[in-house]
Amino acid sequence: MKHISILGSGWLGTPLAENLIDKGYYVKGSTTTLAKMNILEEHKIKPYHINLYEDNIQFLDPFIGNAELLIITIPPIRNEPTPTYADNFKKLIPYLHKHNIKNVIMMSSVSVYAPQKEEITENNQLFSTEPTAVQIREAEDVLLNEASINTCILRLGGLFSEDRRPVDYIVRREILDNPELPINMIHLDDIITLSSAIIDKGFSGNHIYNIVSPKYTSRLDYYTQEAEKHKLTLPPLGENNSDFYKKISGNKIAEVTNLSYKF
Repeated sequence: MKHISILGSGWLGTPLAENLIDKGYYVKGSTTTLAKMNILEEHKIKPYHINLYEDNIQFLDPFIGNAELLIITIPPIRNEPTPTYADNFKKLIPYLHKHNIKNVIMMSSVSVYAPQKEEITENNQLFSTEPTAVQIREAEDVLLNEASINTCILRLGGLFSEDRRPVDYIVRREILDNPELPINMIHLDDIITLSSAIIDKGFSGNHIYNIVSPKYTSRLDYYTQEAEKHKLTLPPLGENNSDFYKKISGNKIAEVTNLSYKF
């Protein structure tokens, strides 16, 4: 599997592409912004201007053609008057069939799970009814229901990195709510490491993996570590509401890849 197309060359797609190129893969990347085409080329990513939301799909044929794996990193648009996320995935299906693409990875989200008292694994069937979560699940199903395609769904925790710091928003709030409840976070570097391992290993059939760091015991634990690292002061602690309790296990992908979370 040496030719890969990444739909969405943003915060995750671009560094993932760079990692794969360093490993010897040939990578195409899409962007919705013409101004970013040169930037992708500078990173040795073959750029294509594609925007599913605006039906700008004239370059889907050369973008998908010859790929052995399609990776989808595009997120849904929140508060869309008429949800289109799953419909955009449906636009891809004829092209996947036309070019005989057998393997797809979708970067999804653990927000699809509803709050619950038991630890959540990939076998969980209790899903959130929040509109964005419903959109994501519907998009997952578009791929999972295609019998001719091997689909790997990677459900990511809350995203953070050196330049993406949720703590910056928390310190501006009046309180830190639910401080003792679990938090489900994942660092960019761990996403890339685990995703790359799945790609290197290869897969057949459909698979779902949660990618969530086990290193934080609570919201207070995570935000305290981040605040100390960046010399910030957390707001006063609020109350805990068990209705929002959601603890997600990311152990399965660590076991399958024989890797440990770094962050």
